[in-house]
Amino acid sequence: MKKNITLKLLAGALLVFAFIQGIQRFVFDLEDNKCEMTFMFEYPQYVKLNLKELSSTKFPHYNLFVYGEGEQATKYKKGQFTGIPILFIPGNAGSYKQVRSLASYAYRKSLDSRKHFHFDFFTIDFNEELSALYGGILNQQTAFANHCIKSIQLLYKNIGQRKKSLLIIGHSMGGMVAKAVYKEMDFDFSQINTIITLATPHRRPVISLDEDMSNFYQQTNQFWQESTNRTKNVALASIGGADRDIQVRSGLTTAHSPTINVLTTEMPTVWLAADHLCIVWCKQVVSVVVRALFDMVDSSNQNWIEPVAIREEILRYHLIQRPGGKSFKDFQSAKEVQFDPDGQWREVVAHRFTASPQAEDKSNSYFMIPIVDNAFRDRLTAIASGLHIKYWVFGCVAMSWKNSARFCERGIDLSHHTVLLPNIGDFVKRKFVTLDLVSLKEKGFSHIIFNIPRNYQKGFVLVDMYRALDRNLEVRFPFKSYIPFASIAKVVVPSDALSFSVSLPDLNRSWQSIVLKPNGKNCPSQNNALIRKVVPWSHESQYFLTNQSFSFHLHAPKAPADSEYDSVHLQWINPNPQCAFVIEISTDWIGVWAQLARFYSPILLPLVFAIYLHCFAKQLKEKQYRNAVPSTLSCLLEIPIIKLALIPEAFSILLGFIDSLHLPKWPPLSSDEFILRNDGLGFPFMYLLLGIVAWSLAIILSLLFWLGVSTGGNILHTLIIRYLRGSYGISLIVAEVVAIGLSRIPLVISVALVAIASSTCGSLALFLGLAVCIWKLFGYYEDELESMLSDEENQEVDDDFHINTTISLLWLCTAFLSVPTLVVWSRSPDLILPNDYWLVPSFAWSISGMMIWQRSEAVQEKSASYGRVGNVVSVLSLLLLAYGLVSIYRISYFITAAIVIYAVSKYFM
Repeated sequence: MKKNITLKLLAGALLVFAFIQGIQRFVFDLEDNKCEMTFMFEYPQYVKLNLKELSSTKFPHYNLFVYGEGEQATKYKKGQFTGIPILFIPGNAGSYKQVRSLASYAYRKSLDSRKHFHFDFFTIDFNEELSALYGGILNQQTAFANHCIKSIQLLYKNIGQRKKSLLIIGHSMGGMVAKAVYKEMDFDFSQINTIITLATPHRRPVISLDEDMSNFYQQTNQFWQESTNRTKNVALASIGGADRDIQVRSGLTTAHSPTINVLTTEMPTVWLAADHLCIVWCKQVVSVVVRALFDMVDSSNQNWIEPVAIREEILRYHLIQRPGGKSFKDFQSAKEVQFDPDGQWREVVAHRFTASPQAEDKSNSYFMIPIVDNAFRDRLTAIASGLHIKYWVFGCVAMSWKNSARFCERGIDLSHHTVLLPNIGDFVKRKFVTLDLVSLKEKGFSHIIFNIPRNYQKGFVLVDMYRALDRNLEVRFPFKSYIPFASIAKVVVPSDALSFSVSLPDLNRSWQSIVLKPNGKNCPSQNNALIRKVVPWSHESQYFLTNQSFSFHLHAPKAPADSEYDSVHLQWINPNPQCAFVIEISTDWIGVWAQLARFYSPILLPLVFAIYLHCFAKQLKEKQYRNAVPSTLSCLLEIPIIKLALIPEAFSILLGFIDSLHLPKWPPLSSDEFILRNDGLGFPFMYLLLGIVAWSLAIILSLLFWLGVSTGGNILHTLIIRYLRGSYGISLIVAEVVAIGLSRIPLVISVALVAIASSTCGSLALFLGLAVCIWKLFGYYEDELESMLSDEENQEVDDDFHINTTISLLWLCTAFLSVPTLVVWSRSPDLILPNDYWLVPSFAWSISGMMIWQRSEAVQEKSASYGRVGNVVSVLSLLLLAYGLVSIYRISYFITAAIVIYAVSKYFM
């Protein structure tokens, strides 16, 4: 037995150490913050708008501001609003002042570019409420946002002025509030036509701590999925921050509804990760968003463009694939172009060459590549360096002749296939294109044209034609990476390949992480290639330089609904013809644990609580059958971890089978395991791997709690005595008698806790009850010490101490879950919560808990009921894992139910 316990402790210690290493990688070992600051050129001012009296009484702590600088702010103070309205909605603990970067950059751009229009940036002050921790305030925030939209519309309701619709930019939970506005009964759907969200968790809450939050998400997302007619004219774009955003993992920023979803690492000209706060001021992100705003304006009527398809196309252009210049409208102007017949025309048949103008060329240079029926040349890749023109590659039909040479009179622009590339350390702008020659041949084209204008003498284009099969290598993971022991593969990239692709069909799970170690040969100093990670089911592309090793992973794992034929691939882009690379691909073990920390850290909470419930159930069963209750620590040490992990695993498989049947009335509630599987987050051995980590944490928590009781109970007792003597001036003996009397009359404490919960906050009553619990437990601890010192075994004292220790830990767990509510209540200006959902659990604990703490001699013991109660608690621990893995708020239901059942059985059964 001791050997098994030692092995379990060793395994637990190793896994906890690995998990800590993963947390360190996930939280601290991030890429440097490469965001540039945005600056205001004039003093920023926030002009408060006077809303209706009803708003000031119904929302006394909320306000609406408009941002202005200099002369613009002066006009706002006079009530002059002539711009195009944009509303910024802050998120969790967000400030209305976070609008300044977007507003100032847009204002400066409108002046510098001499636009005939400008934007009016409105911003909401939610008093920096913690909307991500307490869902009870989301509905009132939504109602106020709806009221603000109506008030803004009234500012533009002038005679002869066309009604202007709004564009909303929401940060964090502000994006969900923007979507929820559509559910308001009196909302006019024509008021908002575009929503842009920054780091908003669309899919579900980061951690679901209360039922109001869960209901808010469920109703909002369901509305957007079902209300296609009412939201069909809305363009919705979601931007996630990638690795640096550790508050909202980027997989949650993908919305279910038709949305443009992208991470900042894929956004053209951004190509970096942004943390949760800096995404609102990061100059690279702000500039891209502002350019999209200007392009979505119809300058003829100074309003947003009406067709939603055009607005979505503009957003895709700026956020996902910008093949050309900064303006979408300028790029769209060219489809068919006329070529200069007097230019320098050169027809090239080599499969790889460099297209560059010669020094004596005084006109445009055209390089013609014939499209031939050659199975070994079905792809063309080109990299343009130092070529800052928008249109540079075309398809044409060469039917004209001049000086015995063919040329094209006109061509069809193919530059929309272009992908902009980040620089590789030399600050040279490059762009990249891959063309399917077979498809172009079928469309009737005879040549591909690369155009280098005469004023771009230093620009050049690297061209490579090849067979696609020769440049695509598939790498399979051993055992599909479930048991990856060593290096996965070594890939040799030939030096003459501009582009090379490595497909990774087995890289599709949330917990996977691989490391790439490129080794270059014959590479010039400071010349690097680029590796682009491409995930077909998610816009989370990322670029890596080959000057060092790097690790990468998925932000959105492959869900069952995704195509089974899609696979992650690495695209090698090598602008150095003389440089060859060997890439070693292997599993990144610390990265795997970082992924587990990223996706599954919240799951440790229900696992720890379920372990304590299981221990409580075991103690009750031992009380009946052996009449000897094991201590909490010994119970934890003797838990059969593998057996305990297999039971919920089998139960989850059964629930998954039932869920997959889609029965009309069963199950009445989908399991959280079903949610994880739909998001692609389920994986084998989850309960075993994470269960061992949770088991180790439960042991550590138990030891710390025991240490706290042995020291804190005495301190708490002393503080109570001092309070009674200092406040009421009574003697030490009387104070001791009063303290003992309070401990002997739990009914008084129960009534006091219920009164406190009713008048203040249920969470506060839980923590006060926990303090009483520790104080009472210290009394049991003293009795047990006396029993040990007197060598008189008192089994009743030991049993009471062991059971109540576990109950105290369960009380501590319940109180811990209520911390966010307590924080929100303490920060509320009026100390009033819209909906205190911890009120009922606090009543249950205040009454049942005090009943349990009654000394055993005051209650007639009925040991026959302990076994039945233990069986019920075992079932509750299993249900907790089935329905509380994601819905964290349900944990309190199961723990409270177990305590109530135990208290009732102790007194009335």
